[in-house]
Amino acid sequence: MKPAQVNKLYAKLTPHEQAALVTEAAARLDESEADAIMEQVERKHYIATHADYTRRIHALTALVGQYGIEYWKNRTLMLIACDYVDQGKQEAEAPALRFLAKCLALESAIVEVCNRLKVDVKAIKTMAGCPDDDVKPEELENATPDLVKQYVEMFSRLVNG
Repeated sequence: MKPAQVNKLYAKLTPHEQAALVTEAAARLDESEADAIMEQVERKHYIATHADYTRRIHALTALVGQYGIEYWKNRTLMLIACDYVDQGKQEAEAPALRFLAKCLALESAIVEVCNRLKVDVKAIKTMAGCPDDDVKPEELENATPDLVKQYVEMFSRLVNG
């Protein structure tokens, strides 16, 4: 089949089918086929929200997701280590304390980043499905500065690109 005939077939596919084929072409590093498919994708004009708003909403959504992942991962690992300690396995005490330190640093970092962004930290925590009342402000003073810095940098990259 000639390239022009193939291109006409690409135009008859649904956008979902075109997206699947362009993904397959990209995975094969077949740039010419990917370009041919993309040339046949129907073009539309849309009225959209302000680009800065859209970027910020996407960034805040990424922040919510990342915070939630880190929160539940560290909490789970800390609780597993604590359970081992409760079973008499004292070697699990050091990992439990490390995960506790990460939990405190994570909380301190999300507060700092939300303050910088002028976003309500309770809103971020609610969206992430994380409780807001499990760490008291005075406990955050015990957070390890280096860990806090790492989390702040990670969160800041999400919202600042």
